[in-house]
Amino acid sequence: MSGSIKRVAVFSSAQRITHWLITLGVLFLLASAWLVQHSDVDVIAWMEWHIMVGQALSLVIAFRLYLLFVPGSGHWRLLLPTREQRHIVRQTIQFYASFGRLPCPDWFAYNPLWQPLYALVLVVLALLSITGFLLGSSGASMTNFHASLASFILYFMLAHIAFAVLHDVKGSGAQISAMLNGYKYFIQKPVNTPSEQENAVSLQDILKK
Repeated sequence: MSGSIKRVAVFSSAQRITHWLITLGVLFLLASAWLVQHSDVDVIAWMEWHIMVGQALSLVIAFRLYLLFVPGSGHWRLLLPTREQRHIVRQTIQFYASFGRLPCPDWFAYNPLWQPLYALVLVVLALLSITGFLLGSSGASMTNFHASLASFILYFMLAHIAFAVLHDVKGSGAQISAMLNGYKYFIQKPVNTPSEQENAVSLQDILKK
């Protein structure tokens, strides 16, 4: 069934900038922490850079948390799946279970299956910032907790990159470029029969989430 393609602005410039600043900052912090522990480097110099970048990243994370309360695609309500999005969750699970052979569903800003995990990641990033400031005055337990949070972020980033590429290749919404230019593409399909309606979502339904 053919349909028209519509280009829709989804992610604001503030959200995109914070996304990539957090990504680059976390990558540097993970790399510098690994170098300090597993490589013959100037530990003091690298730790100073680790602390400075961590402090700067804390400001970016704080601004991202602020965006949770600003109208737009960064709002906290879009990190909570709605009843109307259950079919997208189901179709996403089927898409994964088929190893990408079944159609990749569409959504507005965030995949409803991943929305709770994205919210958890923001909580973990905030905890990383807080524990980072407390490391100098705390014992080994705080250090281990900080390292555990960092490990969670590392595994999340690996999974996030893999599934983002999968959705970008198999889907039609241009998931990766949307976080660069702010726009996604939606195919508006006419729905004529109940059997088609079960697996199709109108553009209006997607955009109102």
